[in-house]
Amino acid sequence: MGLWAGWPSWALTKRPEADTPAEWLSRDDHSWAVASFDLASLMSAWPASLLAEHAGRKGCLLAVGTGLVASFGVLYAPSRWAVFAARSLAGVCKSVAYASVPGFMAEISADRARGRFNLIVVLSDSLGMVAALSAGPRVGYAVMNGLSLAAALAYLVAVFRVPETVHYLLSKGRLKEARAALRWYRPRSTTADNNRRLNQMTAAVLDDMRDPGTYRELFADDGNRAAVLLVAGACFAQRAGGVGCVLAYSTTTMPANGPVRPGDVAVVFAVVRLACTVAAVPLIDVYGRRPLLVGSHLALAAVTAAYALCLMLYDDDHHDHHDRQPDNNWGPSACVVLFSVAYSMGAGIVPGALVGEMFPANVKSRAVTVVAVVSSLGSFIINKAYLPVGDAFGACVMFFVFCAVNVTWAVLAYVFLFETKGMSLSAIQDHLDDYNSSSSSDGEDGGGKPPSG
Repeated sequence: MGLWAGWPSWALTKRPEADTPAEWLSRDDHSWAVASFDLASLMSAWPASLLAEHAGRKGCLLAVGTGLVASFGVLYAPSRWAVFAARSLAGVCKSVAYASVPGFMAEISADRARGRFNLIVVLSDSLGMVAALSAGPRVGYAVMNGLSLAAALAYLVAVFRVPETVHYLLSKGRLKEARAALRWYRPRSTTADNNRRLNQMTAAVLDDMRDPGTYRELFADDGNRAAVLLVAGACFAQRAGGVGCVLAYSTTTMPANGPVRPGDVAVVFAVVRLACTVAAVPLIDVYGRRPLLVGSHLALAAVTAAYALCLMLYDDDHHDHHDRQPDNNWGPSACVVLFSVAYSMGAGIVPGALVGEMFPANVKSRAVTVVAVVSSLGSFIINKAYLPVGDAFGACVMFFVFCAVNVTWAVLAYVFLFETKGMSLSAIQDHLDDYNSSSSSDGEDGGGKPPSG
């Protein structure tokens, strides 16, 4: 998905030559080309959850690969509608990946390394962005689409070798296949160790599956409801905190003569994000999810506020001295780099881990649907509103909005989110039940903060 995340930054800024999007897309089309990705993701969230429930994790991974191949193929049609269709198809792939990949990664990893294992997805996404943003501006439009298509085909071929997860197979009563899958995922473990592990997983899955996996169960159960609110809040703040607009629109808002040129913004962001994500790999299982998430959003709030002030000063200086370039052009460039650092060290990595580990097996697909809808809605609203609001009131207004989102979620996460590092999936469910019981007791006794874990 990193190739598609970086696509607007290089494809929509290519010079208006033959067979490039600039030839057939207007300025309003640009906002739709960016936002159609999130709109399709929003509309396909519920079907994606059904696919995850009935086709399994591997079935979803195969569907994502097939969809990505088709989406890059559609781009060869020289039409604005082809761009919208390709972006929409990629958005559907995002929904399917969102409904399956976090659960897949959580279910195949060891408890002590689950956070680090989930970062593989973020690293892959960052590598895709770096590849797209490094090669995209330097090669032809059709050539870059061909390279992306080849990468999607390679992914699809690789997925065929991977078995279904043990948790999903057990939830469907396919014990023999689950035993074989466990041997594939843990080839160095002895038969006795695998049998003991399988018995533990079977007991945990059966306990999760005792209650019906309905939306009523999702919101009626205290633990499930708390998990949905916490994870949905984290994912909404991740998308509405400004990352999509920094990537897609900084080429139009940054000073042309700053230390980082507008055309290089996304490349710098992707490279810094990749480096910082590598640095964050050991931190998520050492310091935990909660400290990284809270610290990251506080830093993002400071950076987006500074970015807004820089844009205000730049606009004022440019208005007062329209015959020369303003001198205060370094601020936005610094803010982009700092935004990438702050995002990569928490907001960009923790929500994915929470999606995979906070929900029990019986309602996981429905919970992920709700979270995906909230996340996609936030991303769509922010990305679609950025250009109209920026044109009417100035881009600085949107960055003040990003600041407010980040501050609000940092406070909420500090108060309500508990730590999950080192906990088994079943232990997290037990803690959620205790957490909500404690919250109810505190409310009856006159208030108080729930335990932070």
